[in-house]
Amino acid sequence: MIKKQIAYDYNNVLDKNLKSQICMEHEEVQSYTEKTKQVHNILTSLRREKKLPFYDLPYSKDAQEVKKLGTSIKAAMGEDLQNLLVIGIGGSSLGGIALTQALCHPFYNLLPGSMRKGPRLFFAENIDPDEIKGLFDVLDPEKTLINIISKSGSTAEPMANFLIFQNYMIDRIGSDRFKQQVVATTDPAKGTMREIANELGIKTLKVPMGVGGRFSVLSHVGLFPAYMVGIDIDTLLEGAALMDKVCTQNELLKNPAYLNAVIHYHLHTKKAVNMAVLMPYSTALAEISVWYRQLLAESLGKTYALSGEVVYAGQTPIKAVGAIDQHSQIQLYREGPFDKVITVLRVKKFNNSLTIPPLYKKHEGVSYLGGHTLNELIEAEEKATVHALVKSGRPVIEITLPEINPHTIGQLFYFYEVQTVFAGYLYNVNSLDQPGVEAGKQYTYSMLGRKGFEKLWKDEAGTAKRDTQYIIP
Repeated sequence: MIKKQIAYDYNNVLDKNLKSQICMEHEEVQSYTEKTKQVHNILTSLRREKKLPFYDLPYSKDAQEVKKLGTSIKAAMGEDLQNLLVIGIGGSSLGGIALTQALCHPFYNLLPGSMRKGPRLFFAENIDPDEIKGLFDVLDPEKTLINIISKSGSTAEPMANFLIFQNYMIDRIGSDRFKQQVVATTDPAKGTMREIANELGIKTLKVPMGVGGRFSVLSHVGLFPAYMVGIDIDTLLEGAALMDKVCTQNELLKNPAYLNAVIHYHLHTKKAVNMAVLMPYSTALAEISVWYRQLLAESLGKTYALSGEVVYAGQTPIKAVGAIDQHSQIQLYREGPFDKVITVLRVKKFNNSLTIPPLYKKHEGVSYLGGHTLNELIEAEEKATVHALVKSGRPVIEITLPEINPHTIGQLFYFYEVQTVFAGYLYNVNSLDQPGVEAGKQYTYSMLGRKGFEKLWKDEAGTAKRDTQYIIP
């Protein structure tokens, strides 16, 4: 396993390489030097006061607690532990999905049991009745462990799915056995899910106090499913700790997380670059883009500044995957509006190498591939795409992982979390709240008759009239 720092390259944002109206001069980058030190001091103070507890996750006892519980469950269930169903939504699931996809076999669930390092892994995120019913067809209740993740226990989607699976499993294996096959990851002291866990007498893990879901992947939330499928969570946290040491520097040009925040903020607010694309050249890293999408959107997409001023802050994050989206989105990125900054995640060394056979030598359109490896091809396509984007005047940042392993993935998660909190102070918004999510939740509560919300839908949205002339057919 390679334990080296990931590399951050912003050459193709600067005017020396990028001839474009949305490039940055080096002097523009350096103009944020004092602001960087100011924000760094704020973050350092808040961290010292334990007001940004996600910073401390690489050094917590979470890994030991997870391993202790996970080992006991594996011993108790033995060969009956065939499936792990994680029930959550948003930050309760996206980090775990990104983490396990990055570090498990690409077809992990399809491997024979002897080749897997743990149970098959499923995530119940959505409340699509067809999807949830479909899980009944593939999960044997006697051989399934459920991990319900909900800090409050009042979020409708995960709790609805939990209630459905609780009822389904009790009907088939009984209440006592069901209680032995459930782990609740929730608030350590309060909330509906904590109360339910206490009533049932089930095993629990904690969502750390003060850590929002989108910052929780390096806590029990992400570590438990990772450990259960055989991921080295100690090395994962070791990688995050390495990135923490890098990100404790107050010098802008030595701190890649701060620098990435400055570049995105400047391009957005000064050059109208309203979209941030994350494009990994690796299938394993594809769900990192989805996790990043929530992190950026929910943290920085705000109407109000800390001062109360209306600002409508935030770039729109976009998921792309190389080389797939070279045939889907690159046409727009190269020839469409100058409103995107593209970050390419590249992998220096893949875990495998495959050689392309030298077949069809008389067909020039395919013969040139013979003898090359897929590794060479994907590297060539990444370099070619970056060059084409830059030639078209589009800013590109490249982040290189020496290889995909727990150490580099830990670095990557932590890097983006620090970048996001730092960017919050550049925008002067609260990066830790999500008020825009609440309205939809409350209207849902009202429609379903939750106490205290009964009149909301009737008094507001429920009174809106739909004109049938604008509905086809």
